[in-house]
Amino acid sequence: MPVPEPRHVIHDEFSRLQACALFAPGDELDRMLPRHIESHVQHGATLVENRDYLLFDDLVLQPLLQDEHAELAAVVRAVTGPQLCLDVRVMLGEVLADETVASEVVAQVLADDQLAVAERRLALVALTKLRGARLAEALIQGALPHSEVAILPAPAPNLLFARDLWAPVGDAIALGWPRHRARLRDGILSRAIVRHHPQFQGVRALDLREFNADPEVCLEGGDVLNVGPQLVLIGFGPRTTERAARLLAERLPADVEVLGVRLPLRRATMHLDTLLTFVDRRAVLAYLPAFDRQSAAEERCDVMDLRTGVALGCNLPALLADRLAGLQVVPCGDGDPVAAPREQWTDGANAVCLAPGRIVLYRRNTRTLRALNRAGFEVLTPAQFVANSELLLQGDRRLVVAVGGAELSRGRGGPRCLTLPVARAS
Repeated sequence: MPVPEPRHVIHDEFSRLQACALFAPGDELDRMLPRHIESHVQHGATLVENRDYLLFDDLVLQPLLQDEHAELAAVVRAVTGPQLCLDVRVMLGEVLADETVASEVVAQVLADDQLAVAERRLALVALTKLRGARLAEALIQGALPHSEVAILPAPAPNLLFARDLWAPVGDAIALGWPRHRARLRDGILSRAIVRHHPQFQGVRALDLREFNADPEVCLEGGDVLNVGPQLVLIGFGPRTTERAARLLAERLPADVEVLGVRLPLRRATMHLDTLLTFVDRRAVLAYLPAFDRQSAAEERCDVMDLRTGVALGCNLPALLADRLAGLQVVPCGDGDPVAAPREQWTDGANAVCLAPGRIVLYRRNTRTLRALNRAGFEVLTPAQFVANSELLLQGDRRLVVAVGGAELSRGRGGPRCLTLPVARAS
């Protein structure tokens, strides 16, 4: 397998992408059923958590979603080059070509899917016959490739949101575990890639479960933002636990300030990057009601120093402005009281930087695009960017590439959620 050699260093959210991983969506999306999009189900006279819930808001139209994702991938590829725009799906198939790795992964998947004994035996027999890309497809789809024969209780569609698979921090990769049962398989498969793929040979892995095996040690990459070499933000709430956030903070260099952000326990705020992302060296896109003391307590964040536990209030943009002189804050939804929460829900605050001042956002978030345009960002189509990428990446111009997200947003994730930087320019 060809192995490019980028430096595995992510010190910030905005330097030019050198290597980036995405997950190309496939037939696992068409294996989702209506029962997979219900968070709760009736049990007698009460509603209980649905164990089959796969975290999507709706069943998606696979061909359109694939077109939208291909548009995003083309934009990323125009920055990194084709060899360093990595496909998680392909890398998984490559590591599963190894018999030992394949056996370990299958055993872990079958243990975590909590199958009945007879079902586990049948699944083990079926999966043991597969290797490489065919085994990867079976584990992703939950079914034998190119057949209707289900061998696992559900597909694994959330691999689409590659950002959460691991969290690059400085010269290390933090390996946590997903908190929701629907993503446990994602955690197993992504760990196999980091531990066994040549692309990550020699990378320093911070496996939080090795430091503390408590099942409450859960961390997802959407909650980790690298502001710079000396400042990291870690959100905790619906997906990442405070215990995991503290464990990661303890293992970062002593000269790195780590701010913890307690998130509202709401569907709309599952990760820190649904509320705030960087769009330039000293500019952020933020959903401001989450950081406003006047907001209801259950809707706003609380910020603390994760090393000392000292409370720092709720105004994260102001705290960042204290540390980054001249910080510009662009409001999601243009600050409109109706448009802002609507566009935050459809990932209007979830931008990803291709390079300083060059970002990607869903074009459906029109009020946010208007605010960015007023802040000096030229709005471009993906085709315009791809055709002129080298020119557009020169100098200090600001631009936002507006990609399709009508179907992608149904899965609860935006451009940052869909991209997993492996290396950025120093």
